[in-house]
Amino acid sequence: INLTINWQSLAPMREDYTVFVQVLDAQDRLVGQVDAWPLQGTYPTSQWTPGETIADPYTIQLDSELPMGEYRLQVGMYLLATLQRLPVLNVDGVAVDDKFLMPGLAVVE
Repeated sequence: INLTINWQSLAPMREDYTVFVQVLDAQDRLVGQVDAWPLQGTYPTSQWTPGETIADPYTIQLDSELPMGEYRLQVGMYLLATLQRLPVLNVDGVAVDDKFLMPGLAVVE
């Protein structure tokens, strides 16, 4: 799976965060995952400017024997030293989770 995540910092970040991208099956089992620094480590989050949009590409390898069906992506950021995730905010700026879920991924023949 190739995807590009568009990030936007709302405030300066003092830390360099790691991105996680996970593929989950219908039973919430992990079937694929990538953990990496944004832009392959070339542009750490501590250098991001508030309001700037960062296009961050990822490739997630899936097993060629993965059965057909519905899957979803789970995306977020965490501090590697503590494994603490950043909150995901809704449009009102209220923390609603520590990951963003993207349903609607289908594996077909």
